[in-house]
Amino acid sequence: MGRRSEQPHLMKSNPFPLITAAEQMHIDVTSCTLIGDSLTDVQAAHAAGSTVIGYANEPHQVDQFAEAHADVVTEDTQAIADALGTA
Repeated sequence: MGRRSEQPHLMKSNPFPLITAAEQMHIDVTSCTLIGDSLTDVQAAHAAGSTVIGYANEPHQVDQFAEAHADVVTEDTQAIADALGTA
């Protein structure tokens, strides 16, 4: 689900992209996990009722994502890949 530049009010932090992607896949958005690298990703996931992994690719994001209550915060993409491989 990409950005809709002609409808910026539907971009994250609005949960519309997440809900729409889940609907297109015929799954409940609350069973989804978003891996995001921005505060708006965390906000959108919370608004949709999804789990969110904050990928902190900048040092300041670790605290930012923790304060925003990301379910998990990581700086390691390999850890994400490993977790997905065992799921």
